Amino acid sequence: MKCPKCHKEVEKGSLYCPYCLSEIPWVREFDTVETLMKKKQQNRSSEKKHKSKIIKYFGRRKRKKLKFSKKQLLCLLLCALMLTGCFCYLQLNTFSALYSRAKKQYKQQNYEEAQRIAEDALDKSPKNEAANLLLAKSMEKSGDIRSAFLILRPFVQNKTAGAEIYREYVKLLTQAGKTEEVRSVLKSADIEIQNACAEYICETPVSNLESGTYTVAQTLELKGNCSKIYYTVDGTTPDRDSMVYTGPVILGEGTTEIKAFGVNDKGIESDIISRKYVIVLSTPKAPRVIPKSGDYNKQTEIKITVPDGCKAYYAFDSEPDLNSTVYEQPISMPAGYHKLNVILVAANGKTSKMTTMEYYLQY
Repeated sequence: MKCPKCHKEVEKGSLYCPYCLSEIPWVREFDTVETLMKKKQQNRSSEKKHKSKIIKYFGRRKRKKLKFSKKQLLCLLLCALMLTGCFCYLQLNTFSALYSRAKKQYKQQNYEEAQRIAEDALDKSPKNEAANLLLAKSMEKSGDIRSAFLILRPFVQNKTAGAEIYREYVKLLTQAGKTEEVRSVLKSADIEIQNACAEYICETPVSNLESGTYTVAQTLELKGNCSKIYYTVDGTTPDRDSMVYTGPVILGEGTTEIKAFGVNDKGIESDIISRKYVIVLSTPKAPRVIPKSGDYNKQTEIKITVPDGCKAYYAFDSEPDLNSTVYEQPISMPAGYHKLNVILVAANGKTSKMTTMEYYLQY
């Protein structure tokens, strides 16, 4: 074809003239109305034939019935049953399913069966804490305490155990009489574990008096959340053969070193408390008496000065003691010649020196 502008030959299909760059207005034969109509009719005819073939094909398929022999049906049924059985077996033998069955057997007190199923569950998850705990409980109920120990000990030693593991472990220790190990295990546990196992911890007894020096006799009291408190007063370490605390202890003059520990109702011992007391009792001075010794010719009253915390005891012509008359009010001087002897006794029991006065009363 030639370019309509420069009339030079242009390669068929070019959109622009390579010489003058003018647009080439191509008009293709199949783009005419007549050509398009013919192609459209041809396409419709082709589509109808194709649809007809598809309808005929599927029509034949529908009319054709599937036929299976009895043997084939039996094989299909067996395969379906096997697949269903495998699926059910897998579902019933998961860790969760086995653990649930073991728990159910334990609740029904079928401890040996619970142990067997728990072991199967642990084959699938050996480190599961709940399953190990259930296995240990089942063993304990079956009387195999030693094996229960071996199951739980690694969890406690590695400090990976929860409160339930610790509770079961210290329970087994207590049943075996290993109370010292119970104390050791719970001492090294964190506060959450100690709170959960509080019934296995015996609190250390407390005293109402702090260690120290006192100038008067003291009364010592020991208290604690214990079933019994054992103690000594000579500084030796107490044991379960020592004295049992039943009431207040009177601390007299001198040095007293108290050591004590408690035992709770599970037989667990507490730590030992130690207190040292030095009692230094002061002695009252000799009592002051008026009037002074001498001769008197009229009725006279005798007065004794008694300090706070003391009592005065007196006697005429003999030495007074705690059984003598207690001075409470002035004393009438007796007629004749007499010796008045007076002592003071402090609250701490200390006795003063005796004061002696000589009186001669003559009317």
